[in-house]
Amino acid sequence: MDSIIRYIQDMGFYMVLILPGIIAVRIFQIKRLKMQTNILREFGITLFFMFLVGLLSQTILPAVSSQGGEVKFINGNHQAINLEPFRVLTETYNAIKYLDLWQPFLINFVGNIVMFFPIGFFLPLLWGKFGRAWRAIGTAFLISVAIEILQLPQMRSSDVDDLWLNTLGACIGYIVYKSLPNMVKKSFNIRQIG
Repeated sequence: MDSIIRYIQDMGFYMVLILPGIIAVRIFQIKRLKMQTNILREFGITLFFMFLVGLLSQTILPAVSSQGGEVKFINGNHQAINLEPFRVLTETYNAIKYLDLWQPFLINFVGNIVMFFPIGFFLPLLWGKFGRAWRAIGTAFLISVAIEILQLPQMRSSDVDDLWLNTLGACIGYIVYKSLPNMVKKSFNIRQIG
């Protein structure tokens, strides 16, 4: 549980750090393009981009250490590449059954699903062109592939199971989006150039 809290805290740091930049860019875009928008849509866009930065901070940005006053970027200390699909199911089951460890289930299994839920949910909610399932879910899959590839030169683990778990998370997010009443969807998707 401590490692989950640490992940959330680390993500939160980057999400808060990027917040002023996101707000500044959105204000500039709205004024420059003379867009009509609403506070709900802007809140959704801000939250989505904060989430993306948090996601990237935990998956492809190197960790930062400031020991002795010197700032250093730290790559992973090992590289594990899993090309065997569904191995996470066996490993998670064994960790729970034989070692009574739930952390692999929470981080590797649930974590990978939850991390991509917002992509499947927010993309179609905020941008109409992602309203079709294949676009939203396909975009999430491509983001997942990009993350796995970008982890390779950093000596981080890269896992084929992350691809299907991330895509499953995006599917669940899309299903939740589809279950929203149309009135709610429309209130987030107001975007007219005036």
